[in-house]
Amino acid sequence: MAKLWILRGLIIVSIGAVLLVVGSNIFDNSYDIVESMMKTKHDIIEDKEVSQGQSINSTITWDELSEHTVLVAHVMPVLGSIKLQVTEPNGEIFEKESNNGFVYHIIEKRPQEQGNYSLSILNLGNAPVNVTVVLGEDPYLSGTCDSVNGINCYVIPAAIGMVIIGMITLIVGSLITINDFRKKRKPSTDSNIIQH
Repeated sequence: MAKLWILRGLIIVSIGAVLLVVGSNIFDNSYDIVESMMKTKHDIIEDKEVSQGQSINSTITWDELSEHTVLVAHVMPVLGSIKLQVTEPNGEIFEKESNNGFVYHIIEKRPQEQGNYSLSILNLGNAPVNVTVVLGEDPYLSGTCDSVNGINCYVIPAAIGMVIIGMITLIVGSLITINDFRKKRKPSTDSNIIQH
């Protein structure tokens, strides 16, 4: 019974870790379908072939951005491996790698940072890939998701909720584990003092 009592914290930590991982994966993969829900969108790069080890570049002007913009890159074949790099006007660089057919980046439009955004996609695979990059308003962050999209509109909030609950559960589980471990050690320490 005492061992089960000690294990409760570890069980809670495990549940938190699972929620965190699952929520993070759902969040990342949900952007695979975001393009179909964009209200306004346009292609920046359309079906361009990128050779092995080569990159393709483009520029996004500040005027092309909405308040919450998402950049979605699709790759064919789906197993193609790419790296997306976005350089913002302030010089900040964001990089993401993908080998599951798409990669995305969210751009927040900041009035104090007007200027061009540089976009680069590098083919990390061992064969040519075709890349299409779409720029549009993020339906989740901008609140433009509607009932036509059904359950898809609730995927991101659900994933964020799972991540938050997972983090809280991890913290609570860790505290319980530490507390239970201290309680278990205290009686044995006291008994040693009595014997001497």
